[in-house]
Amino acid sequence: MVNYQFLLILFLQYDLTKQRNLSPEIGGSWEPVVPERGGGADGKILGMQTVHTILLPSGKVLLVSGSSWRNLASAQYYPLFEDPKPGPGLWNQDEDPFEKSKLNSYYELINNAAIYDPQANTFYRIPHPIPVDDPDSSDKNHFAPNDLFCTGHQHLPNGNVLFVGGTQYYYPFDTGHRSTFIFDWQKELNISWNYVDWRQIPENNNNPWSFAGFMKRGRWYASILPLLDGRMMVFGGFVGFDVGFPDMYAFEMNTFVEFFDPKTSKWSAVDVKSLPNGPFTTLINPTFKPTKGWKCDDRCIEDNKYDAFKLYPQNYLFPDGRIFLTREGDFTSARTMDGAFIRNTTHTYWIGLQEKEDISFSRGPDRLTNVTSYGTTCLDPNTGLIDLFGGQLSCSGVKLYNDSRPDNYFGGCRGSRKLEQFIYSKYEPNGGHWTLDDNFLSTNIEDDRSNHYALILPTSQLLIMGGSNYDFFGSTRYPLLLTPYFDEETNQFLGYQKERMNEHLEARLYHTAALLLPDGRIWLSGGNTGRAAIHKRTKPFSSFNTSSGTQPLPDLSLIDLDYYFTTDDLILGRASRASSIPPTEMWIAEIFSPPYLFIDGKRRAEILSLSTLKPNDSFRKIIGNQVFYLLRSNQYYIVELSNLPQHCSGKRNATLVLIKMPWATHGWDGGQRLFNLEYIQLGVKEQILFFMTDARTANLPPAYYMLFYVDCMGKPSKAQMIRFDDSAQEL
Repeated sequence: MVNYQFLLILFLQYDLTKQRNLSPEIGGSWEPVVPERGGGADGKILGMQTVHTILLPSGKVLLVSGSSWRNLASAQYYPLFEDPKPGPGLWNQDEDPFEKSKLNSYYELINNAAIYDPQANTFYRIPHPIPVDDPDSSDKNHFAPNDLFCTGHQHLPNGNVLFVGGTQYYYPFDTGHRSTFIFDWQKELNISWNYVDWRQIPENNNNPWSFAGFMKRGRWYASILPLLDGRMMVFGGFVGFDVGFPDMYAFEMNTFVEFFDPKTSKWSAVDVKSLPNGPFTTLINPTFKPTKGWKCDDRCIEDNKYDAFKLYPQNYLFPDGRIFLTREGDFTSARTMDGAFIRNTTHTYWIGLQEKEDISFSRGPDRLTNVTSYGTTCLDPNTGLIDLFGGQLSCSGVKLYNDSRPDNYFGGCRGSRKLEQFIYSKYEPNGGHWTLDDNFLSTNIEDDRSNHYALILPTSQLLIMGGSNYDFFGSTRYPLLLTPYFDEETNQFLGYQKERMNEHLEARLYHTAALLLPDGRIWLSGGNTGRAAIHKRTKPFSSFNTSSGTQPLPDLSLIDLDYYFTTDDLILGRASRASSIPPTEMWIAEIFSPPYLFIDGKRRAEILSLSTLKPNDSFRKIIGNQVFYLLRSNQYYIVELSNLPQHCSGKRNATLVLIKMPWATHGWDGGQRLFNLEYIQLGVKEQILFFMTDARTANLPPAYYMLFYVDCMGKPSKAQMIRFDDSAQEL
């Protein structure tokens, strides 16, 4: 029997991989990341997945994967096993993996972190944070799990990065831990990684991580929202087997909203499960029945009748102080074969914060299509609306190969081409409404996207980047550049011109990461087709000469990259007919140069310096051979420029913009935000004066930002790093 679905997908995949060969001025250009020798990469092979990707104020990129969704070898796979058992992952509750006697083995399996420096083109492996003692262990013989796979992260006002939760157990189901850590970007600058054996548990002087306390409950797939007062507000995630609470059931959602105050380094929590008008009290499925064969007690059945926070929820702070829950994020990780635990709902919600932790809920406007998973959202810099691009509409999955085992490859959930927009209105009953365009990205089925990103560029263009037709198959290899156009007389926004860019070479599926770099290029890395299998090391680490200046490379022979899904959690050996399928982990990164970098040849405007109208010694500081500036609300600043275009006749107006420090995981950058700064030209052509507006009026949280000057030709400068923080006394 001919599998026509398989043939169609192969045809579409072939069409996607054809090189368009547009000139760089039109389609941009790609380059593989081939770091300088001496670091932890072997040529262009990074040797690790990049599940969590964070830009630091130094301009470096922090890459973290933790245990990276792996199975412990040897796993059963077809055809060696006719009926293979599901791969249980790395952490099995029955095996008590957190005994102190197992610390070294645990650390080795989670120790997947690195630093990439785009300017120096260096890639160094760095240590994962060290687990601390478990305060809940009765015999004091356990450490607290701290695997940063599927963690949540966000920049603190001082540029350090807060990490919350991650993976506790893989089996009997995915659970989250309570540990939190802070990565110190300035301490990292003072560590010479080429002299550090990253494979070993680090000493204090080579450790940029610090423990930041325990949350109330575990979290797996959490999101962090920065507030205007500098606090971090944490949402979502599966809980763990937490002491003091009933044993969790499969897919149990965390009902706590938690707050971290970086000024006091303290945590606080509010249980919102019983609050009226919220997700946990909104009945959506009164006849819920669990999937046959899954344990689900009375508490589990009752909870699943109601809505809940999503995993990696994509939430937004509004100028009136309320938080809008778009309901984008993930429910597909609650997937069983019949999808019974996936909460299919169109509801959205508002959270009000009357006082520090006085939380209330109200209903937002229903979306016009069933809530999707792994679409990507951003706050549109041209309209002020929340845009939601693509995402999975159907989560029943698809089986791509049809032979003697008809279930021998699971492709995941199908993406879409839609654009949903949330239009805020204080005059409408639920605070606004949604619009829907089912075919915004394209009218062609091969343009369906899931696990992709909507990146805001300094030019106010949007770049739809990465992702795939399904979670684990059908990489969509070309970026889509959205260029705004306006009415020439009224300057009213009229829409976007959409252009396909040149294609990247590697498949970018689930666990893809994309973010804007300070030089205006785009980082793209990662991608999973399934779980790799890793063997435990049986020999001692190879010797390391600390004076060599060359890092030891990871032992990649321990990792099997050629296992693939059968059903949602089974795996099989790689078949010859599936040779076009990429490996289970993508270890090659690529960098995209958008067309704007090829405008006007090599000339590029440069931000030379900033100054204040009144002398201020705390305004400027050199950190790690770079200049940083501290900006505050309601202040004037002078920008000194160079290399401006000779002629601007008929061109666009130059702009000065702030873009918040980005981070990326699971198809979303919850940090990015573009803010246009109004300025006037001073008497000298190369000087402009701008006014930094009030933080609350502009709805800008205290944080590090990239300051770009985009000249009248449409070419951005390299970014000047600034900190915008009214409460900071100095950098």
